Amino acid sequence: MNSALLLHRTVASSRCLRVAYNNGGGIVSTKFLVRSSRPAISIAVSRAKSSHVLPRAANDIVISPSSASPTDISPSHSNEFVQWDGLANGKTPNLKHARSFPIIGSAIPQLSGIPKINPLTNAYNFWIAMRNQYGEFYTFGSMSLGNPNDIYRTSYIINDPREFVKIIRAGGKFPSGILENLWANERWAEMQGFHTREGIHGRGEEWRRIRTFLQTDMLHPDSARGYLPGIIHSAGLASKGAQAAAILQSSGEENGALNAYLKRCAFDMFSSMMLGIYTETADETTRTDPENERFVKGAVQGQGTAIEMLFSPYEIIVGKLLKLETSKMKHCFEGFDAAWAIARDKIESFIERKERGELSENEQVSYLSRALDRQKEEGSNVTVREVMELAFISMFAAVDTTSSVLSWNLLHIARSPDIQEKLFQEISASVEKVGYGNITAEVLSKSNAPYLHALIRETHRLTPAGAIGITKTVDVDNLEVHGRKMEKGDVVLLESYSQGMNSDLVENPEEFRPERWLRDAVEARKGSPSEIIDHPFLATPFSQGARKCPASRVATNEIKVLLSQLVLDWKISSPITELENVRYQQQATIEVKLPCLQFEPRLQPK
Repeated sequence: MNSALLLHRTVASSRCLRVAYNNGGGIVSTKFLVRSSRPAISIAVSRAKSSHVLPRAANDIVISPSSASPTDISPSHSNEFVQWDGLANGKTPNLKHARSFPIIGSAIPQLSGIPKINPLTNAYNFWIAMRNQYGEFYTFGSMSLGNPNDIYRTSYIINDPREFVKIIRAGGKFPSGILENLWANERWAEMQGFHTREGIHGRGEEWRRIRTFLQTDMLHPDSARGYLPGIIHSAGLASKGAQAAAILQSSGEENGALNAYLKRCAFDMFSSMMLGIYTETADETTRTDPENERFVKGAVQGQGTAIEMLFSPYEIIVGKLLKLETSKMKHCFEGFDAAWAIARDKIESFIERKERGELSENEQVSYLSRALDRQKEEGSNVTVREVMELAFISMFAAVDTTSSVLSWNLLHIARSPDIQEKLFQEISASVEKVGYGNITAEVLSKSNAPYLHALIRETHRLTPAGAIGITKTVDVDNLEVHGRKMEKGDVVLLESYSQGMNSDLVENPEEFRPERWLRDAVEARKGSPSEIIDHPFLATPFSQGARKCPASRVATNEIKVLLSQLVLDWKISSPITELENVRYQQQATIEVKLPCLQFEPRLQPK
């Protein structure tokens, strides 16, 4: 699609569009003509009247389309690193600017000069190409993640997690979070009259009230560990359905059956924690409540579409700014509606049975049961309706995010038989030595299963669930980052993928090598530039600070448990062994489109 046509869609088919762009030091007006029968729309921003002109420092560099590196970068060449000042040599990087235009930011490569790579279908190569072109400290206009109070939607991108620590520490009492950007979710919650909308998508005292209640009995290590028996049992049941899902996909009967299987696995495991029940949706050969499967499909439809809208200039302008319903928004909300209707019925039934004293032992120790007990305590400032909403939101979010990380881990062990065998031997030995024949918390500990932990960390390095690890808004004026004074309201993103693909920091970064994360390798990096890859801000996909994912420890346990169970039960292989031949798509996270894997039962000891 050419730039004029994309602009045509973006501004609802104007005949004549005058766009002012910010090049970091001044405002330049450019006129584009497109074919349309609608009245002309003129957007003009003068230098004098502009509300936002990025202050230029002496060493700032503006990268324009004519002066930029080649932007039409193919996937096979985009991983070749251009070394800039920064992580590898310890020098302070200069701030560079990509061209940015009102409302649309830098979304159109033909205008802004950013790489002509689709970030929805080729996110990894896109962010490496951005780093190659602009270095390790730059600005660009992001319609979805940029500063909402800035017409150019400016975002500052940094690569150094040590600099990002400053932003986290300056976050104040009410720090920003990524959920503030999920406008489609917030719009739907507002339409539904959700009492927790401000607490989930906003800041301030309302956020703190809801967040404090939500993370209790979830985020603390002891709390997360307490749910492990149910998660382990659910994973054992779910693993039985792996081969059936693989057969469905390979036969052509259900395209994407393995991805759908892992989403059901995630739902089953989280349901054991949230509700204390074993839903058993993952195994197609087991009868289950069809409402559970409809919940999973609704959650995937709703959240996946919401993320697509987040990156669509058309949806942002028509849906978010003009508040008009688009066909995609309707599709998104239909998924939300379906999932909420099912969850509401389940939660209401749970509450009624709890009041009658009819809950099972597992249900009595579930998160929801404990949350309802806390809600009744003297001094509680949360209503029953809010508890219901928080349970739904947690279950809803758990489907896509956990399954995405699981799918990448599964792919890597399937395409790497030697690595899979090492993992199998480690888990088998740990089960026999400390688990007495079963998977337990001790079996999965880092001391007893170091290779498992290293493998999951290597998966996150090579194929993370998101290339942008943390998104924050600066909460104080004059915060110095890379020698540059940031202002209150500036949006800063930690691009956390390219560090792990930098050959000056990681040896043979294109290789999947879990051994990099074993103790000796980590110790050997200390004191060298390469030790930056061990920074905790680069270690997980769950963000950092007070707005870190409250279910992060539960999700991590689910990943370790199911991966271990699958390796114990099956010998898994893939027809695709080269990562460059694997397709993926930006959904709620970056999700691999799993090929037709094969699951061969392992011989169980007599």
